[in-house]
Amino acid sequence: MGIGTIGVVRPADVSIDDISIFYNYTPNRETNNSIIYPLVASEVLSYCNVPQEDIETYIPGTENLLEGLYDMRLPASIFNQLGIYTIYIKPKTIPALVVDCSVLSALPTVKGITLDINSLPDNLTANNALQGFRIEYINADGTKLRNVVRYVVSSNRVSPVSENIGNTTQRAVRYRFDDSGSVMFLQLTPSSSSDVKPNALPFIGNPGQKILLNNTYFSPLVIEVNMVKNTLDTIASILVGEQAKDVKNGISTYYDEERNITYQFNLFEIKDDVTNVPLYEVREKRLNVDLSQNLNDIINIG
Repeated sequence: MGIGTIGVVRPADVSIDDISIFYNYTPNRETNNSIIYPLVASEVLSYCNVPQEDIETYIPGTENLLEGLYDMRLPASIFNQLGIYTIYIKPKTIPALVVDCSVLSALPTVKGITLDINSLPDNLTANNALQGFRIEYINADGTKLRNVVRYVVSSNRVSPVSENIGNTTQRAVRYRFDDSGSVMFLQLTPSSSSDVKPNALPFIGNPGQKILLNNTYFSPLVIEVNMVKNTLDTIASILVGEQAKDVKNGISTYYDEERNITYQFNLFEIKDDVTNVPLYEVREKRLNVDLSQNLNDIINIG
């Protein structure tokens, strides 16, 4: 029997509400700018759909998402300066607070953390809505606990119950499944000890500790956008496009493919005051465009 590897990279169909977008701007690569600005994902991103012409995959009456492809708009009110914009697209981060670290009443070996239902968004309060989420931890001094992550295996609504510990008279709070409970019990991985050190349990958090919840629907993405004055088209129009030189007035004019004026220059010579010998030929960019240099009018006059 042959054993093969089966698998593909699954295109993301993440909801735009689960995406966070940030950007920063610097006028050039020599200037450092650490200021980060947020963007509203719903204002710059939109879904793409399978075209109706694709009769093999288009299904009438359904959403027909084209997974993995989103349309992104760059508002001119924000991206309006020449320079470099770095756009960072990542899963949305949800801050939360660990209420307790305990076990399930029916399964004492299943250890997890509990969160207050009221601190979570409405779409994450259903059973297993947090399954697959990544958890990161905040230290007591407010710094992030670097390179320590846990993943949610299951998340279920529970209610606290008080039970005896073994054969003692001491009691402890444990949790039982309850679809109307006000607490969410998260089983994490890794949460069990290894065979090498069976008494050492992995860290899953402390009561009262701040944590960060991140979905794992897609991988973060960085996009660099260079806003430039001249595109390849404008450079090409200058090099090989139509031009006109007003010999009488000393004006050189460049046009685009539609014969619109793109650049104008004043042409003149600088001569020696004594010998009247030309020293320099100067091409100076005009600040005020002379609209009388319309190419169609010039050609018709000729």
